Parts: sequence; structure tokens; C-alpha cells
Amino acid sequence: MDSYKALIIIPIILLLFSVGVLVNGYLQTGEWFQRSIELKGGSMIELQLSERIDVISIESSLSDKFPLSMRELSGLGGYGIVIEVGPETDPQQVLSELGAFGVDTSQPSIQTIGPSLGESFWGQAQIAVILAFIFMGGIVFFLFRKIVPSLAVMSCAVADILVTLAFMQLFGIDLSLAGFASILMLIGYSIDTDILLTTRIMKGMGEMKDRHKSALFTGLTMSVTTLGALSSLLIFGLSPIISQIATVLIIGLSVDVLFTWLQNSVLIRWYCERRGI
Repeated sequence: MDSYKALIIIPIILLLFSVGVLVNGYLQTGEWFQRSIELKGGSMIELQLSERIDVISIESSLSDKFPLSMRELSGLGGYGIVIEVGPETDPQQVLSELGAFGVDTSQPSIQTIGPSLGESFWGQAQIAVILAFIFMGGIVFFLFRKIVPSLAVMSCAVADILVTLAFMQLFGIDLSLAGFASILMLIGYSIDTDILLTTRIMKGMGEMKDRHKSALFTGLTMSVTTLGALSSLLIFGLSPIISQIATVLIIGLSVDVLFTWLQNSVLIRWYCERRGI
């Protein structure tokens, strides 16, 4: 085996690990990944704070009384917490318990979504992702008109999504409407970098190594600049939604770098060498 072909082992191991994480989640909870209240119903309580609190300790204490999840927000704008509870829990009871811990609950922001509306959002979000893959697949096949390169591009996008969802579960990030928006953007970005790679290698000029290096330099430059912009959004912490979108995209784009340049580039290069392109 040529030395570059061994690189594909890394994304394969990562993909198998991620599938294992998702399967384990399904066996434990009955769902492949955890959904936010936007996609299953419930209430989200947001509080702005003047100083940090012990989120882990408070969440542990409140979990004995309410099924909830709590996460901390931080940025140049200050600190805050977001608490999500199911439709069976009264947000006011949660606020009352938080007050007993000395948390300022005088100005809460409460968003409540009914279970039926949450399930409706969930169904529509799934349709959106399926349609995105169908249209993207059609465009990719139209551009290359070859089965192997088209399948390589689409398989990379699928792997990006699966691995990103797995790491979201590991980091305790529930899938929300903002997360779905990030997934749709990630699909487009993944296809974009893979089309760049495939076009440069299959239709570029010069030796194979030179075409590969040219695609690698351009692709990594795109990824690094995008990750830099997303990191600034995360650091400033402008809003919980923007922070979540930035976090999911940072995970997804980092995963895309691995699968594009360690999996797809190997497959496309091997295909071109076999065909004498």
C-alpha cells in the first residue's frame, strides 16, 4: 500500500467510534442523540449573571427534584446560564429553587414550546436535511458524471454529520433548531471543500502530487479562516443561539478537515491513479 493510502485508517476509526457513541446513546435513552426543548417541547430559562456560579453543583442538586439540563454561558458581555426542563416541569418552581442557591432570578427570560409544536419542528428539520442531501447529491453527480467521485464526496458529507452529532453528545450539546441550521451549513461547506478537492485533482494541470498540494493549500486556508471567524463569535458570546451555532460549526469544520484530506483526498487520488487521470 502506498504511504498516503494508510491515512484513510484515521477517519475510519473516528467514524466507527462516533457510530458507537450514537448507538450507545440509543441503547441508553431510546434516541440517537439528545434534542433540545425546541424539538421535543418544554421550557428554556435564561438568566444573565454578574458573576460565575457553580453550575455543576447546582445542576446536581436540582436534578434530584426536576429533570433538567443546565449550561453556562460566558463571553465579553458577561456570564449567564441556560436551563432546559421538560413540559411537565413548571419554570417558576425551578426559579424558586435557584433563588435558594443565591442566584439572581429577578429578570429571567423564559421560552416555552408545547410538545406537539416541538415534534412538528423535529419532523420539518429532518425533511430539510434529507432534501439538502438529495439536492446536493444531484448537483455533485451532475458536475462530475462519475459514480466513484460523486459517492466519495457525499460519503464525506455523511461522515461529517455523523461524527459531529456524536461529539455534540460527548460535549453535552443538545440538538436544537440552531444546531440544525449549523448542520445544514456544514453540509454545504463539506460539499464545497470536496468539490474543490475533486475538481483540482481530476481536472487540474501538472503532476498528481502538485495538484494534491494545490488543493490542500487552498482548502486548509478556507477552513482556517472560517474557524478563526467562528472562534471570534464564540469568544464574544453575543447570544446563546450564535454561540451554539459557532460551537457546532467549529466541531463540524474540524471534522471536515480530517475527512476531506485524510479520506476523500485518498479516495479521489487513488481513483485518478487507477484511471490514469
